[in-house]
Amino acid sequence: MTNLRPTLVRIPAVLLVVLISAISYPGAVVVSLVTRTAPAVLPEGTAPAGSLPWLRVEHPAGARPYIADPEGRLVLLHGAIPGGLIDFWSGTDPTKTEPAPHYPIDPAAYAGRCPANSATIRVPPLCQNDVSEMRALGFNVIRLALSWSLLEPQRGVYSRQYLDRVAQVVGWARAQGLYVILDMHQNAYSRYVGRPTEPPLPGGKPPGLWDYSGAPKWATYTDLLPSEVYLGQREVNPAVLEADSNFWYNRAGLQDEYIGALAAIARRFKSDSTVAGYGIFNEPWPGWNLSPGFEDLLLFPFYRRVIDALTGARDGIRCATQVFMPAPCGYPDLGIHDRRHLFFLDTGLVREITDFPTHLGLTLSAYPNLVLALHAYTHKYTFDALAGQQPDKASYPFFGYEQSYKTADLEARALGAALFVTEFGSETTEDALLLRNQLAEQEKHQVGFTFWTWKENCASGTTWGIYAGVYGDAKDQRCAYDGRPKETGVKPQSGCLRSGREALLARVYPVAVGSRDFTFSYDPSTGAFSMVGTARPQDPDSVVVIPPEVTGAAAGGDLINAPNGFRTLTLHAPSGRFALSVAAAPLRLANCK
Repeated sequence: MTNLRPTLVRIPAVLLVVLISAISYPGAVVVSLVTRTAPAVLPEGTAPAGSLPWLRVEHPAGARPYIADPEGRLVLLHGAIPGGLIDFWSGTDPTKTEPAPHYPIDPAAYAGRCPANSATIRVPPLCQNDVSEMRALGFNVIRLALSWSLLEPQRGVYSRQYLDRVAQVVGWARAQGLYVILDMHQNAYSRYVGRPTEPPLPGGKPPGLWDYSGAPKWATYTDLLPSEVYLGQREVNPAVLEADSNFWYNRAGLQDEYIGALAAIARRFKSDSTVAGYGIFNEPWPGWNLSPGFEDLLLFPFYRRVIDALTGARDGIRCATQVFMPAPCGYPDLGIHDRRHLFFLDTGLVREITDFPTHLGLTLSAYPNLVLALHAYTHKYTFDALAGQQPDKASYPFFGYEQSYKTADLEARALGAALFVTEFGSETTEDALLLRNQLAEQEKHQVGFTFWTWKENCASGTTWGIYAGVYGDAKDQRCAYDGRPKETGVKPQSGCLRSGREALLARVYPVAVGSRDFTFSYDPSTGAFSMVGTARPQDPDSVVVIPPEVTGAAAGGDLINAPNGFRTLTLHAPSGRFALSVAAAPLRLANCK
């Protein structure tokens, strides 16, 4: 009976939550309608001078909002996601559940050098050369994945050293002309969800904690539920489901603490234009909740509260904090008034599986700089893949790759948000089908991307990085904790730049477009590029970047050759129909050996 007591005590609380949720939908709709008619929350005063132009979201009449520069041009961001600042588990003995962070946090350890790499952790350290290598591929943004566990290792105590480390990377990016999205990253809630006691329950398997990250130990409430993986999916774990649910219901004020952690970031970077914006929560998982109730009544209202706190928008109603906050609740203004940065709103892990909206798309906030953050994993993590179907023979999604993007376009319009692909990727063996089709859809829908992942040391299968892992492209790429001989020696920071990835991702693309009536396409097999459209006399210049890998002749605009091998093609003073092009020619790839 003693073991049942915590469960019995929780039953009234669960029933109360169900009741509150049942009456929350009307309140959520009312708040949405009021927000829709509220005046936009605008920046205060003159924009602080920045080395990069401030980005914002433009809201054209009758069209999807888009990320724009100060001239109102559509800005396309291309980049990657390094994992070096994520608090991943490391070691050779999976039974040791709580190792200290593997890489140093002190920025001094990265000043003019790079800490030693190891096959005992999934990712290499993030160093200054990584940022210059990203720029060499034509990237102009980094989605910098962060861990709550490193930012707030003790409740209410924010690590100044970790913020200094983040600022160091932002400084490297600024020097290279790259924007940074500061992304609060998590996978399966936390690496502190524990491991099962022996013997495991029927059907359960021990979790691979090396793939878990996010919340600190003090913020991980599993209520003694077993940490065991079912159906081969790390999130289908009772401990993870319980920990996520406790967060969404703000147990012990967890959401308040999380908002405080985001506020610490915003205070540090409020005046920095190199920071494009903030990713509020990576791949939210509903816990024991179901869609669309999770998204409509828990997830998106949480996003609103974060925006209220950091911008002072005050869109939700006033409610008590430190307790469960129903959907209509907003959050107190924390006095930061960060009103220039973008807020990236992850659509959630369930949407990633369905490739279809899992919420009603209620108006969220009067703050105008919102971006719907899509994770595009068609045929990788969608229903068909989970059922074991091959991508070229899959019966789902019904409308192929287009389904994810077309429906995301509608979602973004409903929310009054721009659209951006914050994550996509796969093993290299699937590049010709999965990656190529994803990139084609991104061009068609005129959205930017950040690729998962930049570099990866090792994996149970094939590493996903743009660079090969520490074992190159060998058949066995497992880490030291995953059945490989316990190799603990120093490893290179990465293997070679993969030529297939280089050809696909080092693309010709428009970085800024003054016209809103245009289409473009790039053929990674030949290097051929075409962009056509119609411009008005008052439209600002459009700029296309051509990376060194692409050697074909450019036409249609003013061509400038840069010393680093890049070329830019600029359309000046446009009026009427225009056409910019790069002719097909052999690619100049690194061919690293």
